[in-house]
Amino acid sequence: MPPKSCSQPTLGIDASRANAAKRTGTEWYAFHLIQELKAVIPPSTRVVLYSKEPLRDGLENLPPNWESAVLKWPPGKFWTQLRLSWEMLRRPPTALFVPAHTLPLVLPRRSATTLHDVAFMVRKEAYTFAERLYHRFAARFAVRHAAALLTVSEFSKSEIIRFFGAKPEQIAVTPLGYDPKNCRMAESEPEIAAALSRYGIRRPYFLFVGRLEAKKNLSGLLQAFASFIADEPRPGYQLVLVGKRGVGYDAAASEHAELFGKGRVREAGYVCPEDLHFLYSGATALVLPSWYEGFGLPVIEAWACCAPVIASRVASLPEVGGDAVEYCDPAKPESIAEAMRRLAGDNSRRAELIIKGTERLENYSWRRTAELTWETLRPLVGAEKCQ
Repeated sequence: MPPKSCSQPTLGIDASRANAAKRTGTEWYAFHLIQELKAVIPPSTRVVLYSKEPLRDGLENLPPNWESAVLKWPPGKFWTQLRLSWEMLRRPPTALFVPAHTLPLVLPRRSATTLHDVAFMVRKEAYTFAERLYHRFAARFAVRHAAALLTVSEFSKSEIIRFFGAKPEQIAVTPLGYDPKNCRMAESEPEIAAALSRYGIRRPYFLFVGRLEAKKNLSGLLQAFASFIADEPRPGYQLVLVGKRGVGYDAAASEHAELFGKGRVREAGYVCPEDLHFLYSGATALVLPSWYEGFGLPVIEAWACCAPVIASRVASLPEVGGDAVEYCDPAKPESIAEAMRRLAGDNSRRAELIIKGTERLENYSWRRTAELTWETLRPLVGAEKCQ
């Protein structure tokens, strides 16, 4: 007997966060993952990208088996919970994947989502009450209703199991990657100098990349930098902060207002990807003294730009950083300051960390993230049954 035919399976992907005009963190994760999935998902699977607005920045360049579904929603708010839920009720795909944000209230039985971390359960002071309530609901809903969960590190997997009782076999670990187009060593010193000038940055400087908030230990970083410049080996050091302001910023900035007032701390705000690698390349080191990280993407971005890294020996950071990081204790600002002193005064140590970081980069790429993600999604879609 000839084999039975089957209809083409459909994978729906929530691309709303990937399609954001200004991307950070999870939005870049969703963007790069979708772009790489275009090369990984076979033509036998139909893919639909759901978004609030027409796709942009290359997302709109779709393979023949991919299509866009723009789900307009004039109210603006609650697009996922209401508009995407309505689409799932009317035209459900075989399986749904939400890489960033939360699952809709109405969803196919075969759905998957990525839980990046559960910091809201550990660093409660870094979130408003409403944010904690929302994140807890979204995580519990995902653990209860998703056929599969993805996360970005073994550490985050253990935390999801610990706080929400997820089954280990329910969770797949798919480490993050970096964009070699925008994360690379700057080609020339004049290019670096021009970019630094655009952002009002002078050398030498330490760099911080991430949301400016309590969870990232902004207060401890500023206190450590104040200690560092009190006896710095070279005068004129700046601390450059790249990222949006978050919970805890006002208190930390107020406590160290003198550093901002004297220009020793430079707040660059949002920096476009085309410029960010110049800031990494020109830095003495990236400093990431976070209390909690689900992965720590700036670590591998710094390595790709040949910048050494100082990071906390907590959460996922030792898992990602291995022996290619100068570690510090986030609870002791003087430990952070001492790490700064070591790298500012020891070029051989900086070079050693750069070499080790470059070697560890082989473990991280968006293509590998996409391949691991498709391994998890393929059984949900049932793609192997139609090949």
